[in-house]
Amino acid sequence: MDEFRTPEKSKRPYGNRARIGLIVPSPNTVAETEFWRMAPEGVTIHTTRMLLRTDQTKDPLKDMEQYLPRVLDELRGLEVDVVAYGCTASALKTPHEQTRNEIADELDRPAVTTMGSVLAAFEAFDVKSVAVGSPYTDDINEAERRYFESQGLTVTADKGLMLFEAQKFGRHMNLVPLEAVEELAESIDTPAAEAVFLSCSDMATLGALDRLEDKLSKPVISSAQATFWGALRAAGVDDRIEGCGRLLREH
Repeated sequence: MDEFRTPEKSKRPYGNRARIGLIVPSPNTVAETEFWRMAPEGVTIHTTRMLLRTDQTKDPLKDMEQYLPRVLDELRGLEVDVVAYGCTASALKTPHEQTRNEIADELDRPAVTTMGSVLAAFEAFDVKSVAVGSPYTDDINEAERRYFESQGLTVTADKGLMLFEAQKFGRHMNLVPLEAVEELAESIDTPAAEAVFLSCSDMATLGALDRLEDKLSKPVISSAQATFWGALRAAGVDDRIEGCGRLLREH
């Protein structure tokens, strides 16, 4: 008897529809929390972390990638159905397609990345122009703007919300309050923007998305929401979910 033969999903007490493996930078507490809030019955989330050494290296996002083999070994043992790589800014260092393909090849499972999912969300809404808000420093915001423009998008606004000193070192994005996120989104919106994008999977947005879409009359997409949507659909779960923005309700 093969002790390690993967059992049928239906035999799982939990995750009988899908197990999502989530990879995040070590300080991130928001993505996992919001994934669980969005997850329909029968979908479970299993998180692993790559060490982000913001105080020990000049290029912490690139340095973080050295831990990818370890977290893939952890997810292999979990027998997840799909893997979500939950970091937006890392795509500015390593092409998101490269990261996705490496994960998928190593685990023989579908994989999605935050940036790939965000671009897919823009495509789902046929968005060509976007206003971008983040908790990032100006240099990361500028790099993200250039990246989106390289993908054929027009960036109508690009603004970073800096409330804490630690944000300069890639930390405490998860402390940005929801009301500040809403104010940020409203401040960057203009008629020229077909959508608003709230960038960073460690910035809480879930409770604000429906309110903002009602107020702004356009899609509001966030990093964690888009990543979960991409992973859920890649796992073959097509539930339309209320309370998490138009992306999960309509696509």
